[in-house]
Amino acid sequence: MGILIKNVDVLTQNSRRELLRGADVLIEGNKIEKIGNNIKEKAEFKINGKGKLAVPGLINTHTHTAMTLFRGYADDMRFWEAWPEKIWPAEKKVKAEDVRWGALLGCLEMVRSGTTCFLDNYFFMDETARAVKDSGMRANLAYGMIDLGDSAKRKKELKIGEKFVKDFHGKADGRISCSFSPHAPYTCSNELLLKAKGLSDKYGVLMQIHVSETRKEVFDSIKKCGKRPVEHLDSIGFLNNRVVAAHCVWVTKSEVRILRKRGVKVSYNPVSNMKLASGGVAPIPQMLENGVCVTFGTDGAVSNNSLSMLETMKVGALLQKAHLWDARVLNAQQALDFATRNGAGALCINAGSIEEGKLADIFLMDLKAPNLLPANSHVSNLVYASNPSNISHSIIDGKLIMEEGKILAVDEEKVFEGVQKVAGRIKEK
Repeated sequence: MGILIKNVDVLTQNSRRELLRGADVLIEGNKIEKIGNNIKEKAEFKINGKGKLAVPGLINTHTHTAMTLFRGYADDMRFWEAWPEKIWPAEKKVKAEDVRWGALLGCLEMVRSGTTCFLDNYFFMDETARAVKDSGMRANLAYGMIDLGDSAKRKKELKIGEKFVKDFHGKADGRISCSFSPHAPYTCSNELLLKAKGLSDKYGVLMQIHVSETRKEVFDSIKKCGKRPVEHLDSIGFLNNRVVAAHCVWVTKSEVRILRKRGVKVSYNPVSNMKLASGGVAPIPQMLENGVCVTFGTDGAVSNNSLSMLETMKVGALLQKAHLWDARVLNAQQALDFATRNGAGALCINAGSIEEGKLADIFLMDLKAPNLLPANSHVSNLVYASNPSNISHSIIDGKLIMEEGKILAVDEEKVFEGVQKVAGRIKEK
């Protein structure tokens, strides 16, 4: 049993960031068993890696996968108008089974663009969990909770969130982990935030939350409680090292220090922030200087349209360079670290690099492509030049999910048909 990749260049992403040329990688069970030359062990699947590059699977630390159903549905609109005018009315038409189709579509897109694991929150999350199980992906999932100060709604939201964690944490042979996700400080009462933290403590799982995505959010927080969002969350005792905070665009230097002190992980979502015209740019260099763990997220397909982490790495690096007038800021290696090692650390999974004993979450890129030649730097080519069409294979949890561009886990055509039917019904008046 197992998978043997022969004669492949390996972008290890180990502590020394080694590039191994013409190596063999043996996978047994869901782990990388051995890396070396001329490995003789037999395996059920043998892949000719000549002319290919093995890369640790990319980890998307913020998205709403099922929102692929609304791709292109509210484009070129102002954030505070798009959601109440277009998205929220459309979401009222969404049924549980619709979420499964949207999540399956998102999983297919992520597999094809090198993502092997993602952090997600939305509603009807048991259907997203089914999609993860069927697609072969790895994910950390949460029910997104909002109470808007309503005590009855708060109780209901917490009950749904806790039931989801109890039902699905550790399922799909361990590929599914769960977390708690109060949506944001401006949509959740202090009571909901602290009860969610208590549940996170009880079950020993992560929390995910949107923080300081827009300037309006910051002004409203100062007006309401006299503190900026990060300051407010810290003052009530919400922040700790199990929190993944998405966006963190409008944060000050003092707030960055709070994030570091509490061990909060930041999910940088550059494409979404630009598309929604958030107006600011997350202060990534200051975060790095302070030792904050920064990762990459795509956000959902409404506020990005794409779930490609390849695109996110490039845009995320270029945005910082353009904003700070300094081409040295956020280099290609740092961007790749955000998408691999840092993402794995944030989600507490034994992945993010190709090393013996690590989870076998790997994708292969075909180097014989016009956009990837010459190979002066595999890292630079991966971050600045690659696209999903370059990816030939995807291995997740030791299983072959895509082979030479063909998805093996699910019937793509069936997913496409299901999504089209759902989208047509949602658009009906």
